[in-house]
Amino acid sequence: MNDEISVLIARLQDATKGLLWMSEIDAPLEVVHWLPSDLELTQERLLKLTHHPLTTPVKMMAVDTFFAGATEEQDWFGEEERAIAEQYRTLVAILKQSLSNLRVYRVGEVNIDFYILGQAASGDWVGLVTQAVET
Repeated sequence: MNDEISVLIARLQDATKGLLWMSEIDAPLEVVHWLPSDLELTQERLLKLTHHPLTTPVKMMAVDTFFAGATEEQDWFGEEERAIAEQYRTLVAILKQSLSNLRVYRVGEVNIDFYILGQAASGDWVGLVTQAVET
């Protein structure tokens, strides 16, 4: 792993410290780093890398769409909620500044894995994974 990737992983770990993705469960955001970097990340490749059956539904969405509810402040927010929204905004900024081809992959239907992935300058796939339950 080169220095660029090590620094990026450390920045993402710091940015996600204490954050939970809210759904019917509250799940942490964990950093992922995948090689080989020379392969295109198709839906089939994603399912193989994440050990999902190849029949698992995959949908893609924009990063801003995925994080909209977490980054937008509401009138009723207190100090803690505003701080969490700011932490999410910082996280999104790091992702956008550091990664190209940035996408969110929604894998599954009820028990969902979300992969927020992009390519570093080295070509390595780096990002985050979290989970949600939607019934």
